[in-house]
Amino acid sequence: MTGATNSPTPHSRSSGALMSLSAMLAGVLLFAFVTSAAAATMYSLNSGYMGAGTFYGPGRIKDSVLFNAQINHIAFPAPLAFVTPFENNGGVEPNICGERETRQHFTGMLSDNVTKINENVDVCAFQVANTHILAAIIDGGMHDGEQVAVALEGGEMVMTMDFALDMGIGAAGIIKMPFYGTTGEVTIPASLQTQLHLPGGVDRAGSLQAGARLHGRLGDFNHDGMLDGAIVVAGNIPLTSIFMPGAPYALIRYFETNIPYTGHLIGRLPVARDSGAAEPPALTVLAPAGTPAAHSGGAAKSE
Repeated sequence: MTGATNSPTPHSRSSGALMSLSAMLAGVLLFAFVTSAAAATMYSLNSGYMGAGTFYGPGRIKDSVLFNAQINHIAFPAPLAFVTPFENNGGVEPNICGERETRQHFTGMLSDNVTKINENVDVCAFQVANTHILAAIIDGGMHDGEQVAVALEGGEMVMTMDFALDMGIGAAGIIKMPFYGTTGEVTIPASLQTQLHLPGGVDRAGSLQAGARLHGRLGDFNHDGMLDGAIVVAGNIPLTSIFMPGAPYALIRYFETNIPYTGHLIGRLPVARDSGAAEPPALTVLAPAGTPAAHSGGAAKSE
């Protein structure tokens, strides 16, 4: 294991106009592609205001502290959406935190030496049962290596990507899973064995029984004027996995951004206290400084 830095570092905060949610939801405001030089950053660190979060399971495995993560070069290619483009330069720096933590030699790929890692999504290694596992956003799936998020009516944000856990032993030790996160609500599923009426299923994700619910949130909970919140995820390890096949898992990922925000708090932190203040104005989200003006007739398309 390398002694390299094992935590992503937050980017500096910046500002500039992007959109108001009311206009956005009405389909009125179109906005432009944000170049990487002016792009936003989302980060989730155990040293942050809310911490990084918790991973539940899979199956009977005890709950664990979630690994640090930072999403860089977030762009805004269309109304209601932001995208983290795929970027990979092989073994040349920068390499993601998890690769630095688990390997002596860097390739920018999973241990099958085929699947490329999106190095714009800088995630650290996942520690399960005293074992470090490489976690990564990958190409080769329906997202082509990109992270995609959209804002829905009512203020819920949904984030999707192709996700993998790599135990470092080649293709047999790689678990590829679709990632569907939301600031809304998810329900812990039963094991795939139980769903298929097969024996041997474990119908829990760590401390959470199947049927339990996790709630996300969106707002500015640390009162720094920037968008933050919590994304929740629930799913099953594939039956083809050599590690906990069919078992449910879940996570809550707290995040902060450098995207300026004023508006409604959707959900609340468990430790939040009611201030008694008047309800804030309608949501306003601002992109980082340097955002080009919106193109007439539609948003610019990412190449």
